[in-house]
Amino acid sequence: MESARRARPRAEEGETMLRFVGLTDVGRKRSDNEDRYHLSAEREYSILADGMGGRLYGEVASEMAVKGLARHIEQDLPTSVSRLDRAEQSAMVINLLDEWIREVNSEVFQKGQDDERYREMGTTLVCLLGLDRQVILAHIGDSRCYRHGKSGMSLLTEDHSFVNSQLKQGVITEEEARESAQRNIITRAVGTAEKVKPEIRAYPATPGDRFLLCSDGLTDMIDDDGISEVLAKHDDLKTTVRTLVDMANEAGGRDNITVILAEYEA
Repeated sequence: MESARRARPRAEEGETMLRFVGLTDVGRKRSDNEDRYHLSAEREYSILADGMGGRLYGEVASEMAVKGLARHIEQDLPTSVSRLDRAEQSAMVINLLDEWIREVNSEVFQKGQDDERYREMGTTLVCLLGLDRQVILAHIGDSRCYRHGKSGMSLLTEDHSFVNSQLKQGVITEEEARESAQRNIITRAVGTAEKVKPEIRAYPATPGDRFLLCSDGLTDMIDDDGISEVLAKHDDLKTTVRTLVDMANEAGGRDNITVILAEYEA
């Protein structure tokens, strides 16, 4: 499933527009797609969630998370935020996203408490929201966001995973982390505990910057150098996301693959 959306032009000179393209694929090994994503050109945001692999009803958790957070952004983000200065904008939106993600976590967790069929479900979550020459990024779990610009590509998120904690402590190497049988064990997720702490930060955005949101179905199959090469090679957003998904499948497609590419333009 592919989706492309473009934000409507703004009136004020010097502001930017955010373009989105999203694509999801079941991969080559799984029969169901537990990834979910949503794009909104009108409110300039995107959300991606990866239902926890191997757990019952992971797709329920990812769908609840995406729809729940999208509902809050659509209904509860005040239009007055556009009249604030940049620092006030980021402070307000960071606080709101933190509140909304915690509420969504409670909803997913409570569904598991009320119905034992959903007791073990959970999901990652990554959300990108565009403001005036900046983006607000929130994440939980091991779904990632990269920024690609004139100076190359950088990873903006840090995996909430057992393997990443070992890597940070120097217990294993990057190669060992990539091949570890425990690489999909995440230490923080939506819906697996009564409370959760999302990581939320503001980042400056300049025309030409690209922000790539993806599930681990991409990053488990393609290393960062490979992703960066594709982002540098292709200008067209649809071609870029299709190339990334195809490469992940060609490398084995062990999991569902979801990619969202957002680009700021003058």
